[in-house]
Amino acid sequence: MNYLVIYPGRFHPFHLGHKASYDYLSNKYGADAVYLATSDKQAPVTSPFSYSDKVAMMTKLGVPASHIVKVKNPYQATEITDNLSPEQKADTVLIFAVSAKDAERFNFKPKKDGSPSYIQPLSGAGKKLKPMTKAAYIDITPTVNFKVRGKDASSATVVRQLFIDGNDQDRDQIITDLYGAPDTSLRDMFKQRLGVTDHVVKMMQECRRIGTARSLALMERIIRAEREVLGEFALDDADDTDEDPDYIDEKWSNKYKSSINCANPRGFSQRAHCAGRKK
Repeated sequence: MNYLVIYPGRFHPFHLGHKASYDYLSNKYGADAVYLATSDKQAPVTSPFSYSDKVAMMTKLGVPASHIVKVKNPYQATEITDNLSPEQKADTVLIFAVSAKDAERFNFKPKKDGSPSYIQPLSGAGKKLKPMTKAAYIDITPTVNFKVRGKDASSATVVRQLFIDGNDQDRDQIITDLYGAPDTSLRDMFKQRLGVTDHVVKMMQECRRIGTARSLALMERIIRAEREVLGEFALDDADDTDEDPDYIDEKWSNKYKSSINCANPRGFSQRAHCAGRKK
């Protein structure tokens, strides 16, 4: 039985923790079996890098370009699995390798008829694994802590913020810490992409400070753009913006307005609407 191991993620940016996971999977399953799956979707705050940006980072750290695949949804990666013939699928074990936190995105509950779900945790599957025609498995990658500019940086969010907050010397050191050597092309790419991020973050902070209905509406549009990117991973947020079908292009129907509970408004736009009612 062959293995097909898909390591999915947003990778904004691809960092040493990601590389450690890739190396772990390559050692466990063989480098030929492991593929990185990521999309080309971008948003200013959480997803500033393009697919080509991420390929540059990955290859700089030694990941073969032939094992990096652009996909629409990294956690399905049909662009990879559909390339296999029926005969290959019948002889291949499909494994998605994710962190313990990301594993929570998958549903392992049995189907309504009581049969096992297609996606199953690898840890409880035993020694005899089924081919991808019958099941897929989730393997958990270890969490690896690493340092950037002498500080703990276990996530892409921390890396982005350190780069934004640093001066030019700090930023050169961050690139060196992440990719093993100074690289002006990577540094300039980070500056360009995260300069946009810095601008948007400051705009959002100003919206919060002003607190007017108009500025809050602007902030909501920014967040909506972010949610479109995050939506591909089926994330949930109790304080998400409103997705009522009566709300289109910021023009609310009277029915929708009357349905808003100002004692417990949901999202920034509802709070802004309720503040307007009070005035």
